[in-house]
Amino acid sequence: MELFFATICLFTVTIVASFIYYKRIQQAHIEYENSKDVVRSITHGFTQQLRKVTGSILSVERDASDAQRSAAEALRTSAQAVEVVKVNTEKVSELAVKMDETNSTIASLREEMQSLAKRRPVMAVQPSVDGPIPMRQDAVLDQLTPTELGVLMLIEEMGEASGPAIRESVNKTREHTARLLKKLFDSGFIDRNTSGMPYRYSVRKEITELIQQQKENARLSL
Repeated sequence: MELFFATICLFTVTIVASFIYYKRIQQAHIEYENSKDVVRSITHGFTQQLRKVTGSILSVERDASDAQRSAAEALRTSAQAVEVVKVNTEKVSELAVKMDETNSTIASLREEMQSLAKRRPVMAVQPSVDGPIPMRQDAVLDQLTPTELGVLMLIEEMGEASGPAIRESVNKTREHTARLLKKLFDSGFIDRNTSGMPYRYSVRKEITELIQQQKENARLSL
């Protein structure tokens, strides 16, 4: 009988212990599931934050790339602007030189016109390059301005001279010198050698004689 009660007690204790152990296992499983949900929630939140940070980094990289391209374009534009300013500066300098030459030419023309206005009327020389000048010999050189007469005497002294050499000697612009030589040539005072470049000019024989005669008269008058 005692053995029976002992067996029943042992069985009862075993059942109670099994029930308690089952409850603890069930509680542990519930806690595990809750913990897994918490970990899943934390992992999901971390993933979302990581994605946001990654997106921000990519956006910053795109902005930096755009800024780099804009800076490069600005540098190219600045270089082009500097080149344009340089070219325009050179053009302005060239224009200033041409304006100075034009002003010098205008001043020379004004001087010649004033000189002509003060001279007494003389018979105009007809353009000719083949025959003698159809004028009285004592009036041929009087029709020239001081500048033209100076150029004529310079060529006579040099024997034959090119346009650039004459321009350097009289210290006039190229356009002014060209007009003087053309007038002297068209009026028959000088001959032009066109066999080479630049053209070379020489005083006609009869004009040379007049110049020599004028120089002789000047010496005699002294």
